[in-house]
Amino acid sequence: MSEHRVAALEDVPDGASLAVDIGNKRIAIFCHEGRYFALDETCPHRGAPLHQGTIENGIIVCPWHQWQFNLESGCSPVNPLSKVRTYPVRIDRHAIWVTL
Repeated sequence: MSEHRVAALEDVPDGASLAVDIGNKRIAIFCHEGRYFALDETCPHRGAPLHQGTIENGIIVCPWHQWQFNLESGCSPVNPLSKVRTYPVRIDRHAIWVTL
């Protein structure tokens, strides 16, 4: 596992999101209520970019077909068999770091 600096804090203000590439992985970064989250960027349903979705009560809602995933766990509150991978996030020196 290795840690990667993905963005400055000001690049992802509260309520915002950002897609970043780390090697061959595309990761979605979210800031919700002052907390930062990192998930696989691609919705497992049809490949939609999750960072373009909306956040409702700590749930990211896919912009294409409204699939839902908990920002913290990656689990779907609707379908327990559906999940996106989450990654540890650390804030240090005004930057967002993600561990893969």
